[in-house]
Amino acid sequence: MNHSGNISQNIDQDAVLRARTMLLGSGRLSLPQEVEAYRVLAKVSPAAYLPKLVRALISYGYEVGRRRGPERRLVLHAEAADAARRIGVGHPRRTQALCDALGAYEHALFVLGRRTEGLAACEEMTEAGRVGFERGQVAHPAYGSDRLAVVRAEEGRHGEAADLRMRGVRAETEVSFWPVVERAAELEAAGRGEEAVAVFTGLVDDTRRKTEGDSAAPAHLVWELVYRSRMLDAAGRHGEAGADRREALAVLDRLAESGEPRS
Repeated sequence: MNHSGNISQNIDQDAVLRARTMLLGSGRLSLPQEVEAYRVLAKVSPAAYLPKLVRALISYGYEVGRRRGPERRLVLHAEAADAARRIGVGHPRRTQALCDALGAYEHALFVLGRRTEGLAACEEMTEAGRVGFERGQVAHPAYGSDRLAVVRAEEGRHGEAADLRMRGVRAETEVSFWPVVERAAELEAAGRGEEAVAVFTGLVDDTRRKTEGDSAAPAHLVWELVYRSRMLDAAGRHGEAGADRREALAVLDRLAESGEPRS
């Protein structure tokens, strides 16, 4: 028994030595070679090599998928997700690696029509982002949730999609235009028009504060006022919508007088 165990140990050590030699070689490794080396080394040094294995498996999955079809890609991306789950919970790169792998995996599942499993991967990715934010591994509380928001919207579950997109609003120091448009659209589709207006109002107020110190702010304000006026009209608040349109026209007039570009 001891002799057999020693043989097994020697084989493992030989595999590790070959893998390290491959990585230390002067030539550039192919993706299959990288995957082979990282599979071995991830067993002996998981903290160092599991994130590298995940990255290599994702890339190799896309490459193989183009040549050999989606089934083979699915196998490799499933392996990437499993490898990412094995990264220690305190590892600083765990959340990014896990979300990247789950994103690739769920996309492969949806391509093959396995929607239920793809949805489960989306939900796992959203939860991974939430936990990663709490542990300080990612900077945004909505990390990993965008894809689930898209899926919920496709299912007609716009209220849930809006809540997912709203998850990061409170943490943003500077709200961007298009993410607000996306969140507001989901709120409107869910019949929550007043909340949609409130989301856009925060953006308008923020841009108004910048009009003195930011030369681009007036042009941005025009777009924001036009979008908000549309939402106000939809909510039956026509007087306020008209006021927004008049303000937008006044801003355009000021831009014309100053010679600044309108967009």
